Amino acid sequence: MSFSSEQKQEIISHPYKSSCCRRALLSGYLFARGEILDGTRVRIKAEKEATIEFLSRLTKEFFGRELDAERSKKKKKYVYSDIDSASAAKYIKNLQENSLYIAKCATCESSFLRGVFLGAGRITDPEKQYCLEFYLGDRTDIFSSYLEKLGVTPSVSDKKTGRVLYYKNSSKIEDFAAFAAMNKTVFAIMNAKISGEIRNSVNRIANCETNNIGKAVKASGKHLEVITELANA
Repeated sequence: MSFSSEQKQEIISHPYKSSCCRRALLSGYLFARGEILDGTRVRIKAEKEATIEFLSRLTKEFFGRELDAERSKKKKKYVYSDIDSASAAKYIKNLQENSLYIAKCATCESSFLRGVFLGAGRITDPEKQYCLEFYLGDRTDIFSSYLEKLGVTPSVSDKKTGRVLYYKNSSKIEDFAAFAAMNKTVFAIMNAKISGEIRNSVNRIANCETNNIGKAVKASGKHLEVITELANA
């Protein structure tokens, strides 16, 4: 399992005790991956069936409709699920057009950010590289403005696959993870930084010792030359 998948598994395994936070998380996912097919039908896309099962419990709770997972024939890595719910369609449209979700308690915002990451985020293992990306298509600018208000302004790039919102600065990734209460991600980044500092420190010491040994050997060589010249005089 990739580092990114581990973080998403942590999100769907977490117990969300407050209904407002469960709704906030679902809102984040619907903002990121919800698609309105017509006035009453909604499609949700995910990479894992476990994610669909998790979301199905939430759509049942808030919209009275469970999701029926169906593996895509063309792109087998995706699972599609439709729900016939006019209220869900209206809710998603409002999310995607009107400045996102309004928090109702202190932890709703964290739950919303988790939902967006679960739906459209990808993060690399900080031991290898610092990179957090979001693939949100035409919703990129809305989410970028939202993050800017939080104080973690992202970068945006236009690629062949679409617009990408991203961070490649470890401190900003750590800040986002802290806002989203993704504590394991925060600790992983902190550990990577500490490990990197230790490696750099060890390398500096090793290089310093190598240079000192080289200087000592060179000095000893000169001493031996002098001694040899004196012995042969």
